[in-house]
Amino acid sequence: MRAVLGAFLVVLLGLACGRFVVASPAGEYQIKAAYLLNFARYVEWPAARLPPAQALRVCVLGRDPFGGALSALEGRQVNGREVRVRQLEGADQAGDCHVVFIAESEERRLAPMLRTLASRGLLLVSDIDGFAEAGGGIGLVTEDGRVRFDINQASLQRDGLRASAQLLRLARSVHGARAP
Repeated sequence: MRAVLGAFLVVLLGLACGRFVVASPAGEYQIKAAYLLNFARYVEWPAARLPPAQALRVCVLGRDPFGGALSALEGRQVNGREVRVRQLEGADQAGDCHVVFIAESEERRLAPMLRTLASRGLLLVSDIDGFAEAGGGIGLVTEDGRVRFDINQASLQRDGLRASAQLLRLARSVHGARAP
């Protein structure tokens, strides 16, 4: 438990600075798991999609790269909601999810998958190259040994989601931003 709390503090500090140093593939996915949790803290869903007392469901679509890092978040609290983690067999099972991480194993099917999941009120996150530019919500990027992220604001808006100004400022880049 102490290790998870320590990793969480490192993640919070990293979000404040906007970057993390990646030590190993296992460490990289611990960081990415923590990012998923923090994205959920700084993104708002419509009340009809995520009612006040409902658990926040974080789902993985494709081959799970997280090992135990994501399951360690099970039961944690995000904005007063309990986190539930679930592995999906296909995009058709994503209906009760709120955050969907699309694994690299799904890269070949990415375009049809994004079309299937669009406008369903899901925060779509992946570390597939060019994910945000392709229409995903948040793309995780490892750059110079650091985990960063890109946001496709138009995709978030299409899905009825709103990223906080803090999250937008921390992004490496924001695509599809609408003029104020």
